[in-house]
Amino acid sequence: MPLRHRLKTLMAVLWLLLFVAAAVLWWRSDMALTEIPDLLQVWLSKLGLPMAALIYIVIYVLRPLIFFPPSLLALAAGLVFGPRLGILFTIIGENVSAIFAFLLARWFGRQAIAAHEHELARRWDERLKRNGLVAVMIMRLIYIPFDLVNFGCGLTAISLRDFTLGTFLGVLPSIVAFVLLGGAGAAGVGRRLDVLTLSIVFFFFGLILARWLHRREENKTSSRDE
Repeated sequence: MPLRHRLKTLMAVLWLLLFVAAAVLWWRSDMALTEIPDLLQVWLSKLGLPMAALIYIVIYVLRPLIFFPPSLLALAAGLVFGPRLGILFTIIGENVSAIFAFLLARWFGRQAIAAHEHELARRWDERLKRNGLVAVMIMRLIYIPFDLVNFGCGLTAISLRDFTLGTFLGVLPSIVAFVLLGGAGAAGVGRRLDVLTLSIVFFFFGLILARWLHRREENKTSSRDE
């Protein structure tokens, strides 16, 4: 077996062991996932802003290794850092996390997928080559599971540039929505309704923007076919 394949196998085994260990630890802790934002808020708040921000971003970047839900971290950011800094740190963490997962999938599986592509997969690949940026934006805006998009795109022929830019633009509404939702818990009673309202506005803004982009792309395709 070539050295590259042996290295991939070893890394895959280590990744699997890490995932199993994390799952077992969580199972034995008897902790509900919904409790995690509050626990992170308590833990990170004790560290001071610079260290808390650094640890938060590192956790976010490494999160795909155990498929930890990004929405829970975004909620925690609102609780710990407030809306402005929470949005900033989550934008950094979420985008670097997406690139990390994309490159993992590309390194592990792109060659194997390319060698055994069926016709439907080839057509999808060609579409992503032509207009990957908009396709990624739409997938982000309609809230397809974050890591499914990251790993799935890594197995396709989409360029890293289109994936990165599409992710950066596409995740902004969801980041703002979830961070504000978490921040509502830390806001004073007088501001809580305003923060929740903004969160809902950004959530649905993403869906509306996705619909507009989809129609725009359909009209372009129809114009080319005529």
